[in-house]
Amino acid sequence: MWPKIGAAILVVATVVAQTLQTVAQSSLAGNVDELAVVAAFVVFSVRRILVHGTLRFVGAYWFFGAYAILGMLSAVLNNVSPNEWVLSGFLFLKGPLLMLGVLQIDWRRDDIPKIVKFGTAGLLVVLLSALVNAMAPEAWNAVVGRQPVSYRLGIPSLTGIFDHPVGLGSTMGMAFLAILAYRRIVERSVVSFVLLVTTGVVGILTFRRKSIASVAIVAIGSRLVLPGMRTRYVASLLVLLPLALIIAWQPLVEVVTNTYNEYFSNVDTTARTTMTIDSVILAAAAFPFGVGFGRFGSAVASSNYSPLYDELGYTRIYGMGPGERGGYLTDTFWPAILAEAGFIGLLCYMMGLLLIIRPAWKLMRHSSQPYVQWLGAVVVAWMAQLLIESIAAPVFTGPPMFGPVFMLAGVATAVYLRESSFGRPYEGHAVNEHDPDSPGPDRSGSTTSWKVHGRRRYQEAQ
Repeated sequence: MWPKIGAAILVVATVVAQTLQTVAQSSLAGNVDELAVVAAFVVFSVRRILVHGTLRFVGAYWFFGAYAILGMLSAVLNNVSPNEWVLSGFLFLKGPLLMLGVLQIDWRRDDIPKIVKFGTAGLLVVLLSALVNAMAPEAWNAVVGRQPVSYRLGIPSLTGIFDHPVGLGSTMGMAFLAILAYRRIVERSVVSFVLLVTTGVVGILTFRRKSIASVAIVAIGSRLVLPGMRTRYVASLLVLLPLALIIAWQPLVEVVTNTYNEYFSNVDTTARTTMTIDSVILAAAAFPFGVGFGRFGSAVASSNYSPLYDELGYTRIYGMGPGERGGYLTDTFWPAILAEAGFIGLLCYMMGLLLIIRPAWKLMRHSSQPYVQWLGAVVVAWMAQLLIESIAAPVFTGPPMFGPVFMLAGVATAVYLRESSFGRPYEGHAVNEHDPDSPGPDRSGSTTSWKVHGRRRYQEAQ
């Protein structure tokens, strides 16, 4: 009856799943995001078949399908239990499955302002929780935290409604990029400026290096791929970046030095570096299929403690042992993709992610409608942010980040398919007069076409 409202409820479920698990002290509560994915995929797909008689499908899913087949074949060849490889494969594909479900809904450009209002309301809730967290960090952490409060420079790392600073840091980064794109493309206002500054400050107060770095990189790079006024932007960067480096040189050097020492000076005792190196070795030894779903780097491999970990001596490395001693075993993403599905599987998964953002890229680059262009820009920026963060975290599979990204990607793809099917002027061609969103023939009987120039559209009669 109300699929778009249902989609909004489901995306909220993916965001708060980890917090629910921590507060309820129940692993079942942590499965809310997986249940939301299944509900979106099944319900929205069945609904579309009943209403339209067919399903929407895009080329990215051929690559995700190939990745799934490789992972399953390798699991069977390596005698992995079906319960393990089915669950592990699902966890790595739940983002694309969520997007595929959302894609079945008939999203229109008129829905985008409503999405903005819904997102703003959710952001205000998160910011309010961060304020309460800052005022009473210990009391707040006693309710929603899963580890003691982390202090940096005497300041508590904020968590907000999430159970770890990483969740708030990534969420604030996504909000910052969305608001920045809104101000560049749609409109500027005092409210959007205040929200931009607030999300930036709260994001910094989480003290998460990868989140802050990813947002900074994407914020700078996103403007370079938007059409128009790039010369002035590049000139400003050339002036401001050296000045910023001079002012922040000392803390920047300290962060870079600490990061280098953490990941490269003690390779044998750093989980992420160790697992990255071992994933290459395992994929090469098990070429072309890999070691199978549920055997390396995944949550299933950690919870069932893969026999490969015993062979690799992980029991002797801090944070990589069985049970509660294995907290670092899921701090990576790409090593699991590579080791479990091999080099070909890794390539297929990466191609799937790139093809997912192709419609959003076209919306961002070619649409003359500000809200439509904003939608595409946000999906591209969020996916770029996650790609950077995925180097050191399983952001494509874990809440709270994966849900909003894949859901908005589904909305963008649906809008793109709708707009392009009606001949929208992404390449400057004529508009189909039967499009319900277009004016169609004018009173004189002539049809209407559009020419694209920057972000404005000029109407001509033919």
